[in-house]
Amino acid sequence: MRLLCFLILLFSYHAAFSDWGKSEFELGDSIIQQAIAKNTYKRNLDLKANAYLKNSLVLDKAPKRFLGKNVRKLLKLKSTNRQILYLHEAISDLYFDDSDYIKEDIKSYKNYGDYKQAWQFNRATDLLLDFNKDYVELEGFSSKKYVSPIAKNALKHYKFIYERSFNDDADNTFHVIRIYPKNFIEPAFYGYLYINASSMQISSLSLNLGDNGGISLINSLTINQNLIKIDSFYYPSKTTIHYYGKNFGFAYSGTCMATYNYFTKNAADDNLFKPHEVLKIEKRTDISEKAIERNRTLELTTLEQEAYRYHDSLKTAQGEKKYLDSLDRLSISQRLYPFLFNSFKIQNSYREYTISFDPIAPALFYNTVEGPGIRYGVRFTKYRDLDGSYYSIKPEFRYGFKNKEFNSDISFSWLYSPFKRGIIDISLGSTYRDLNPNGSLSSVNNSLNTLLFEQNFMKLFRKQYVSISSGRELSNGLYFSGGLELAKNISVSNMFDYSLRNIRNRNFTSNNPFDKNDNGKLFPDHTTLRLSGTLVYTFRHNYITNEGVKMYEIPKAPRLILSYKRGLPNFLGSETKWEYVEIEAQQEKLNLGLWGYSSFSVSAGRFFNQKTNYFPDWKHFGGNMALIFNPGLKNFHLLDYYAYSTDREFIEGHWEHNYNAKFLGSIPLIRKLKLQELTGVAFLTQPYKGTYYELYLGIKRLGARLDYAFSFDNDGFLNHGFKFSLRLQNPYKKLDRY
Repeated sequence: MRLLCFLILLFSYHAAFSDWGKSEFELGDSIIQQAIAKNTYKRNLDLKANAYLKNSLVLDKAPKRFLGKNVRKLLKLKSTNRQILYLHEAISDLYFDDSDYIKEDIKSYKNYGDYKQAWQFNRATDLLLDFNKDYVELEGFSSKKYVSPIAKNALKHYKFIYERSFNDDADNTFHVIRIYPKNFIEPAFYGYLYINASSMQISSLSLNLGDNGGISLINSLTINQNLIKIDSFYYPSKTTIHYYGKNFGFAYSGTCMATYNYFTKNAADDNLFKPHEVLKIEKRTDISEKAIERNRTLELTTLEQEAYRYHDSLKTAQGEKKYLDSLDRLSISQRLYPFLFNSFKIQNSYREYTISFDPIAPALFYNTVEGPGIRYGVRFTKYRDLDGSYYSIKPEFRYGFKNKEFNSDISFSWLYSPFKRGIIDISLGSTYRDLNPNGSLSSVNNSLNTLLFEQNFMKLFRKQYVSISSGRELSNGLYFSGGLELAKNISVSNMFDYSLRNIRNRNFTSNNPFDKNDNGKLFPDHTTLRLSGTLVYTFRHNYITNEGVKMYEIPKAPRLILSYKRGLPNFLGSETKWEYVEIEAQQEKLNLGLWGYSSFSVSAGRFFNQKTNYFPDWKHFGGNMALIFNPGLKNFHLLDYYAYSTDREFIEGHWEHNYNAKFLGSIPLIRKLKLQELTGVAFLTQPYKGTYYELYLGIKRLGARLDYAFSFDNDGFLNHGFKFSLRLQNPYKKLDRY
């Protein structure tokens, strides 16, 4: 009997234990399901918030030398101790409306260090991090998207464990839910959610992304967010992101923090922003910087205080003008060494002008028409402090040491209306130009291929010209540009065939792209007067007003481009007569959620009323035959630079998709490389050559990219091969070119 009782008691304990272990998962799922069901509210459109933002980057450890250079001098470090590299503060007002955007008016900001080198959350809006949406974006760090713990499909990506419940001082009950991804490949967080038991909304959270988060150069990232209840819903009151990275012997960490204080919006506030204006940045002054000190809601760390003291002591001790002059001299001294590969600037911040000298190495060239040569220019830019306008003048000379021919030209640019992006460009002179102005082969790339591989891909002609063009925004999203150019185009031939290597069964081709062995002229020397105009319209194009200057963000809607060109005969000696019309539709970064984003371009054009039209005025395409390629959306991988140029009609299409590590991120070892996979297709058809198309796949990380492409025409398979590119720029740039 005792044995039976013992067995019954043991079974009861086991059953109770099993139910308890099972119920914590079930209870966690149940609470999250209720939170998801309740997650249908919209923002209170009568709200306004005062925000304070602080963003800092700290160098924790650095090697003494990197790539043979002194790190302390290279980064302008005060010492080898732990110190601030970048510090940004801002105070702003946030306005909620019925669109998907929260509009922000930055009243004042203060910087220490070079903000271009830091991960950026320079608007308080970016740190609101709305976890009520299905996907959370950390645009200051990565283009990846992460599944919110209360997304509609959250149960497919997360495991939820009920930890405990507690009551606050007002006797409100909160549930603590521990979350973690179902597997390591999920684009998901791990950490804790605190959920209000009555409203089933998130009241605070603490989430992490480890090295599996797929963010380049960052090894770990933590998000903490406190929310405040307004009416019936919770809004962020404080967000903190802390990150850490270690690469190439450098260890660094950073903190992005923002606080929000909410108010009821006045009716007059609705008229503060123009349509599609999402951010206003007021002009910074000494008075506005002091306003930051008065409105600072987060204390500065010891390192941050030291950074500001160092910055302010220079300014106070030397005076405003001497301070600016000393910074200019410091900039000059730091740029002398890399003058060979970087532009060299003489800057006078007090008088607001800059003189920029071209780097020497890219100015040197070699081709089979001119031989070795140099193309060098100096740009003088004068800024106007009042409205952000400027003008610049750039004289440039070009000399071929073998053909002993000197060419020079001069260009003038005047940005007369920064807000409307109104600009006037005037240029005149003589120079050599690529027969294909859309060719993706640079002068440096052509020189290396000519000297090292005995391949003179670039075909040139000489041009004596004078041109004037202008552009201006007509209304938001609608931009018009037009110009007039009078030019004498001169066909030239190869004069030299020297190469550092003599490759068997390979010889230089003629300067005539249609006959490799004919060194005669491609077209007769002629004069042409060309009129051109382009109208660009972008649907729902949001923009930023930065101290009076209008800057567009990358659009989330399509763009239409209409172009018209005409050769005007019998005027100023012009000998050409033709007309040309082209229409294009394009989209950049079409958001496809966890599947990444796509970009596409489709265009069609036609020449008509054509009587006399020579090759330089034909329609050309972005070809490539070298190993190094330009990864622009409208550039091909394997297309001959000149073979498909046409004076008839054409249709061209490009599509590229970035999967954002959707597949490579699921492979354990490869995942650590944080590579993004790409696929794409390109298409071109014209009457002379028929149809050409490409298929390609690739991988990229930051600015480095490696593709493998296949090309086909009407007769079938043409070519295949690897293509490589390296672009040293911010991959998360949010501003648009139009």
